[in-house]
Amino acid sequence: MSTLNETTKDFAHRLADVHLFSWGYFGYHLFSMFMMRIFLNSEVFISHFDFWSLVMLAENALIFGVLYLAKRFINNYSFWLVVLGSLALGAVRTYVTTSMQIIAGLGAGIAWPLQLLTGALFELVMVGVWANVNGAFRDHQKVVLQLSETKNSILGYRENAVEILAEEQEKLQSLTRESLLPQIKLIEDAINEGGLAISSRWGVAHELKGLIYNQVKPLSESLRQSAKHLVRPISKSVGQLSAVVSIPSRFRVTNSIFPLVNTITMLLCFLASPLWLLDDRWVLISGLMALPYFAILYGLKKLTANWPSLSAWVAVPLLFVFSMLPVLPAYTYAVLFYPSVEQAALYGNTTAFVSMIVFISLAVLDSFDYGSRNFRLALEEENRQLGVEMTLFEQQLWAARRNWSLVIHGTVQASLTAALTRLNAPDADKKTLDLAKKDLERAIAALSNPPATELNFSSAMKELTDTWQGVCEVKYEISTELKKILARDTRLSMCVNEICKEAISNAVRHGDARRAKIDMQIDAAGLIELCVTNDGAAPSASGRKGLGSALLDELTLDWQLSVDENRDQTVLLAHLPFSGSQA
Repeated sequence: MSTLNETTKDFAHRLADVHLFSWGYFGYHLFSMFMMRIFLNSEVFISHFDFWSLVMLAENALIFGVLYLAKRFINNYSFWLVVLGSLALGAVRTYVTTSMQIIAGLGAGIAWPLQLLTGALFELVMVGVWANVNGAFRDHQKVVLQLSETKNSILGYRENAVEILAEEQEKLQSLTRESLLPQIKLIEDAINEGGLAISSRWGVAHELKGLIYNQVKPLSESLRQSAKHLVRPISKSVGQLSAVVSIPSRFRVTNSIFPLVNTITMLLCFLASPLWLLDDRWVLISGLMALPYFAILYGLKKLTANWPSLSAWVAVPLLFVFSMLPVLPAYTYAVLFYPSVEQAALYGNTTAFVSMIVFISLAVLDSFDYGSRNFRLALEEENRQLGVEMTLFEQQLWAARRNWSLVIHGTVQASLTAALTRLNAPDADKKTLDLAKKDLERAIAALSNPPATELNFSSAMKELTDTWQGVCEVKYEISTELKKILARDTRLSMCVNEICKEAISNAVRHGDARRAKIDMQIDAAGLIELCVTNDGAAPSASGRKGLGSALLDELTLDWQLSVDENRDQTVLLAHLPFSGSQA
């Protein structure tokens, strides 16, 4: 029922947003009117083709003249405005063309109420079909444009991954120089002013300075390999046109049968064809034939409901057969009871042919919609895969920056401070200089081979809960599977730990939270699902800034901050990818 309601809403929205004053609708309208007249009375249409050409020119001039005025003077359309306007336009068009037909001596004994009714309904059906098809196409194009822009953005990032890495390398090298060179200068000054023998002045400080200027490599070789991996060409996607327009190689027949829509569309044929091919008395009888038509289609849909997907070579011929079956009651009744068997057969052939066109057209249009949905899903999945790779690379980059920062501000800074303290000691001697030399050598070793920071995730979580003890009660739950993954991947542990710390800190600082809970698990999509809930105040509308959004954007595939009004809690939900080798 919910699916039906959504479909109805989509159709109503598309009808209200229909684009009628366009070359596309002009061609569609002209073709539809041409085919309708060919089906209903081909002999008269062909024998008086000049007259009917003038009629079609007049009716299209009328239709598109009104549509031009509507586009110019009506800013906002509604569902009922389009429906009533189409009915009125169809009735006026039918009145004008039928009057021209009578004046030309080609129409006699016209049943005006039925003629105007069928004309109005036919116009509405044409508008409805165009609104649905064109609306679906425009919706598809809009979504594909957004997905393509996302894909191009990701591909642009991937293509520049090596350059991004080089820029990051230079930034970290500059940071290293800015952080350490002033201290090294102080160390050199201390050596020069030490009054010691020249033989005691070793070149370790100069070696350290040269290392910082020329050889320091903050980012690891594995990260450079990741960047090269990102810029590799990706497999070419299936083209949009071939993906959408092509008929699926296999499909379920039941999904191509639409009893109600087919019957509503065919009702026009059942009402109009007797006016042209039989006589007025058969209009009601023919209209009632829509009931068995619907019943047979409904039965076929139920019959095929449990059928598996069939090859298109089998399914397509079946659809052609199914399109003819519902017309058999009308065909048989007309042949048995109408005085002229020839006219009855013509009536039956016409309704059968129209039924086939309507049935197959709806099936093909649904196939296009199916193809467009599959194309969008494939594009979304491709974007997701590309986004996962990009996020994993950004996680590596973030961890590398953090590790390097710890090296610079930890081991190296501590070693330089120790060396400077020794050199400035008033009683510095040869032993002191040897110790200072070892301090500088330790700094050189740290810069040459930055150690990978180890992180015990369980200890980190305990430290987090202890940090906020007495301020905010923090609890956490983590699945066994995820514990194993985090134990094997220090980089991932650092990322998850940092997000948890940021989330709790913001909950307390910005929301005055007193209780918070962290839940971590692997979701159905194979991503880490990190959910942090707290009882703090809801974030403001502009609260996305200052809530660690840069960190979340960098380390997660997607995230959202929301309020659970039922539980009066603020919820941060984030998804992080992790390397498949860790799974």
